[in-house]
Amino acid sequence: MTLGEKIYILRTENGMSQESFGDSLGVSRQSVSKWETGQSVPELDKIVLISRLFGVTTDYLLKEDLERPEWEEAQMEPDRTVYGSVTNKVYVSRRYHFEYKSKKMVGNLPLVHIHTGTGLYRARGVIAIGNIAEGIIAIGFAAMGGFALGLFSVGLLALATVAVGVLAFGSFAFGIITAGAVSVGIFSMGALTFGQFAFGASAHGAQVAVGDVARGNIALGYSQAVGNYTQISNRQPFDYENACRLIDEHVPAYWSFFKTWAKGMVKLF
Repeated sequence: MTLGEKIYILRTENGMSQESFGDSLGVSRQSVSKWETGQSVPELDKIVLISRLFGVTTDYLLKEDLERPEWEEAQMEPDRTVYGSVTNKVYVSRRYHFEYKSKKMVGNLPLVHIHTGTGLYRARGVIAIGNIAEGIIAIGFAAMGGFALGLFSVGLLALATVAVGVLAFGSFAFGIITAGAVSVGIFSMGALTFGQFAFGASAHGAQVAVGDVARGNIALGYSQAVGNYTQISNRQPFDYENACRLIDEHVPAYWSFFKTWAKGMVKLF
């Protein structure tokens, strides 16, 4: 088989369109079409990328008389899936891949784009689900968008192990309003918190800090408080009225939105 024929077989076995295959390599759909029809050949760096993408050797791709190794032939093991046959031999794809793109478009984006598999597959759409997802609603291992959910997320509202956003919630959260085991933001809540207003077991707030250990200009702590204005409650409720007075008097007026929230958090603590 020629290089073009092998590329065509590998691409179709893995359920990839010419467009998505080209995106994976950083080339156009037209370039992929020319490769497969033998009008041109990929550059060497692209051949290396193709071999890595499909788990085959560069020798297999480049040598027309070289077939796939016998160990790649299907033995119908329970966890393996047969995709098709070539020259009377049945082959197995060793990589999982799935892509769905809705026909309905919103601007230049599909309404729904799902692109997953054992590789760095990217989904871009209004609703995007993929290994790497970008969209108004994005769900993936790495997600970026208005609402982002994943292991690593960046968005207006981000939920993830590592979350970065205006509203960020995760094991590690960074943003404006944050909550997490480690939380960094203007208004932060969690076990270990840093920000202008910080609430947690160990709270470090430039303006207000409330927690078991509190460090800030106004520091309210159950066991330790370090700051210019402090309360140590010894596990008793904080003096709420005095705390509110301190917040009103010593937190600048431009923090008025967060001052109201801070008073509410003091009452909860």
